[in-house]
Formats: sequence, structure tokens, C-alpha cells
Amino acid sequence: MKLSMQIFANWLRRYRPKADITSNQFEIEAVRLFSPDVQLKENTLYIGRLKDLFKNGNDRVICTHRNDILLLNTTDLEEILNCVLDAFTFYTHWDNIMMNLLTSGAMLQDLFDASQEILGQPAFLLDPYQRHLAHTSNYGIGDVDEPWDYILQQGSCDMEFLLRFNATDPERIRRKGIYTYDPSLFPHKAYHYNFSLQGNFLGSATIIALSAPMTEGALNCFSLFCTYVQKWFEIHIQEQQSLILDAQLRTVISDANASPQDLCRRLLLLGWQKTDNLIFLKLDALLEAYNIHTHLCHSLRIAFPHILAVTTELSVCLLCNLSQSSLEETCQSLIPWLQNSKYYATFGKCFTLSDSIYHHYRFVSITSQYVEKEAGHIYDGTKHVLPYLFSQLKSTAIPTVLHPALQLLKEYDAKHHTEFYETLYFYLKKERSIADTARTMNLPRNTLLYRLKRLEELTGETLDDDMERLHLLLSYEMEKAAEYT
Repeated sequence: MKLSMQIFANWLRRYRPKADITSNQFEIEAVRLFSPDVQLKENTLYIGRLKDLFKNGNDRVICTHRNDILLLNTTDLEEILNCVLDAFTFYTHWDNIMMNLLTSGAMLQDLFDASQEILGQPAFLLDPYQRHLAHTSNYGIGDVDEPWDYILQQGSCDMEFLLRFNATDPERIRRKGIYTYDPSLFPHKAYHYNFSLQGNFLGSATIIALSAPMTEGALNCFSLFCTYVQKWFEIHIQEQQSLILDAQLRTVISDANASPQDLCRRLLLLGWQKTDNLIFLKLDALLEAYNIHTHLCHSLRIAFPHILAVTTELSVCLLCNLSQSSLEETCQSLIPWLQNSKYYATFGKCFTLSDSIYHHYRFVSITSQYVEKEAGHIYDGTKHVLPYLFSQLKSTAIPTVLHPALQLLKEYDAKHHTEFYETLYFYLKKERSIADTARTMNLPRNTLLYRLKRLEELTGETLDDDMERLHLLLSYEMEKAAEYT
């Protein structure tokens, strides 16, 4: 965390510092005792005695940073050093709290509650429509002034006050940094800070000089606090955009009739191009656990800027931009993540934003169910094209195109507890090889021969016609493909 010279002047005010501060940059993040042979660093506050810097100086303690000076009304060097170290401890602890709040999904009010000692005065935050968002809750109704009470009670500024305020400065939402107005506008002196992102006004914070005039150090603390609020807005907006992006991707991969235009438009705003080579990877866990899916999905979004990751059903779907990082590079980077989380992955075929996003995800979703499923491995789904084709046939063909023998055999097996349906399937798969079929089904040869004879009697088919056999086998594969979809 980096502090300013004015913040230290405020911290050391009981020593009645005489300040000569011109730059006042937020650069100080370390402290050292001054010595003539030390090489001065821009990020360090140096503490010494006046006589260390000037020939006619005395033992009074002086703090310096760049050309900024604080001359203190004390000669106790050790006490000042400890006091400055306490300042670093205090502000570092606050910084840790604020960063933890920002990364844990805290609300704006949480930032105000954690900063009441830093601010020291009543402060509030309004959105672009002048609606109340948060305030220092140690000040309640009746503790400050009428505008403060109105905001807390009504949730926004008084309209008459707003009209008068806007007439004073119509361009106020474009102001940068801390600014103030004629005290006649407010019951008390007030200072304001605007928040914006990509040219859009997000709101403004106000701190009220209630009990005493605001020192430059106190205003620096207010400015420092506002940087955390700005970060909150940035994170919050990014999360909102991420949620919208997630929803758009889930929609287009789950609904064949959904328009991909909104998703494509948002991806183009992120810097993707219509001609970029894209590919889907589907990540599946050996042990299903939704909380692991969401954690892995969030981690991958942060680690890989060229990947859009969302959870879908019981998997993690990755839309990868191969124009930003090749498939080989992407897979190599993903393997450690898969190994640590006990996932395996399957990738589909390359496409662009002008292709059907729905059908490309459907391809990798179906083919992923035919891979070997070993943790830490990434499989090529294009090696399992036939199951995908069978599933497409099943979804588009009318039921009557399936060979009627299949339904007949399923009904006979259910009634008589036999296995003629599976027997015919494996017999066709093994190209009518008696030995291979018997071995696959673990049947004696004579048992298989008996079953084949009964199959001819039940179906009326001799299986000598190659087109008839193809019809039967395709019907089987379409039915089996349907089990995975």
C-alpha cells in the first residue's frame, strides 16, 4: 500500500508538524532512518534530525520524502519512528480488509463500514440517479444535517436541492478527483469524488466536514478510500458483464433456435474477430461435484483470457479462441488443471462465429461420452464422428425408419427374459462371425447357434441381404446413440 506525505502529516498532527509539501504523491510504502551515506529511494519516507540535513540544524525530528518535509515539534527520534511504523501497520491492515472485501463479493456498504475510522467524518455514496447506495453508518438521522437526514429517510436527494446544485455546476459529473463548492450550498463544507468507467458516470461520494475543517491528509484518506470504491464498481460491472456473457453462451449451446447475435456482438466487443478459429472443450469430472465445477470454471476464466468458461449441466464448457492461443498451447496449459482437479476433456471441431455454435457444442457433448475418461487427458472428439452422426439421424428421422425387428425383439425379450435383441446387435457388429460374437458375449458356440436360428424364426430375416443388415445395424446405432443424448 502506498501513502502520501499529507497522510503522515495528519497522523503526526499531535507533534504540530510544520509542513512544506509540494508533490504529495501516493508513493510512500517504506520507512528508514536517514543517514548521510544512504541512497534515497522514491518509495521511502526518511526520518532523521534537522541537524542531519542542515549545518545550523538542531535535534528536532524531520521526515522527508522527495522534496516534501515535515518538521516535528519533538526530539524523540525513536518515538516518531514507532509512530510512523504504527501508521504503516494501521493502513496496511485496512488495505488488507478492503482487498478481502473486494475479492469476496462484498457490498458497497461493507466498504463504508470498514472505513469509518479512516474517513473520520460522515460520508455517503449516490448512484448516477442520486439514489443512496451507502453511507458511514456510525452517523444516523439527526447526527449531521437536513440533507443527510433526507437521503437516509427517502433514499435519494431532495429534488429542490438537486435543481439548485445542478444549476451551480452543470458539468459536475465530468469532474476528476476531489472537488468542492461554495459552502452556501450545504449546511456544512462538503467534498465530492466522481466515479466513472469507460466514460460512463457511475455515481459520486461525498464527505462532510462536520466536526472540524478537513486537512489535506484527511482529504488524501478520502481520496484513497475512493480508489477502493472505484475498484468495486469495476469488479461489479465486470461480474455483471460476465454473468450476461455466461447466460448468452448457455442459451446458444442449449437451444438450437436461439439467436447467437447477442453473444457474437459481446465477443466482438471483447476483441474477438468473426474470422477467429474457435473450438469447444468439454470438461468432465470422474466424480461429479457442482461446487468443484463452479470453482474450476471461475479459476479458468481468470487464468486464460482467451477462454470463455461456463458450467453447463454437470460439466464445464470452454469456448477457446485458437487465434489467440493454439490448440496445442491451450491443451498443454490445461492439463495440470485437469490433473489436479481429476477432470478429463474432449475437444470438438474448429469453427468461426459464423458457424452454428449450438451444433458444434452438441458435437463435442456427444462425442465426449465415447472417450476413455481418464483424468488429466484431453481427447479428440473427431475420432468419434459416427456416434454423433447416429445421434443426429435419431433426432431427425421419423420413428418408422427404424427396423421393426428391433421393437419385436425387445418386446419378446421382456416377456420371455431372453437376450435376442443384444445377440443380433453383436452378431451384426462382428460381421456375422460366430467365433467373435460368442467370445464377445461369453456364450458357448452351440448356444449362439441356437439363438441365431430362433432369430430367423422370430424376425423372418436370413440376414443374407447386405442392405437389410445395414438397415438393422444403423437402427441399433441410432437407438444406442439416443441413450447418450
